Amino acid sequence: MLNESASNKIQMWFAASGMFCVTLYVIGWGVLGMCAPPWIPKASMSAQEFMEFYRDHSFRIMVGQTIATFAAGIYMVWSCQVASQMRQREKGSHVLSMVALVGGVGTGVAGLAGGMMWVALAQHAGSLDPSIVKFFHFLIWYVFDGTYFVSVMEFGAIGLFALIDKSETPLFPRWTGVATLIFGVSYISLALIPFDHVGAFSYGGAWNWYWIWITFFFDSMWLSYCCVRDLQRQQATTQTQARGQTIGAEALAQ
Repeated sequence: MLNESASNKIQMWFAASGMFCVTLYVIGWGVLGMCAPPWIPKASMSAQEFMEFYRDHSFRIMVGQTIATFAAGIYMVWSCQVASQMRQREKGSHVLSMVALVGGVGTGVAGLAGGMMWVALAQHAGSLDPSIVKFFHFLIWYVFDGTYFVSVMEFGAIGLFALIDKSETPLFPRWTGVATLIFGVSYISLALIPFDHVGAFSYGGAWNWYWIWITFFFDSMWLSYCCVRDLQRQQATTQTQARGQTIGAEALAQ
């Protein structure tokens, strides 16, 4: 049997890892990996410019995307913890926690796959034909953002769960459910990336970059905090009950 104290600590670490992994991902994928403004390459660049971008920043991109893949793996662990806490409160089929689990793990896999493909492109860009580099640049972004539905599943399930959770101390506040559900549904706009290379729905556009990634970052941070707070409440309640039982046993003994 797993030691209860050790189990509590592990759960707390996993719950808090959401705040750590999304911050680390921004640093690795966005800053060092050059997938965030002002470094992100414009879709309107020529094939030669794409080749020069990846060739000239090869080492930086490789380091950044390697960090990003590590952060994506932690995201998968965090998603398991969120789904576990949801499952404890769900009745019946536990379908929402299952959907959140699959969606969260799928989101992590997309981050892992995208990161390693960017590493490969940056490593070999200097020896490839510029048109091939441009093709793979767009292919990676389409695969990376085109898997949007796994994140829609995750955020949608969490949002619905928060709306129907009627417990006295809900895992997530009701307003969080509304916001998370809206965010999740809005990520469907990522399907438009292949059709818009210069506007709001391009991979670096006002909607499909700024809205998507800013809401994803802050909502994930908040959900992680809510999970930590819920575990703290559970542990405090358990400790209070244990003290009460001890006092009662001592009183009976006297």
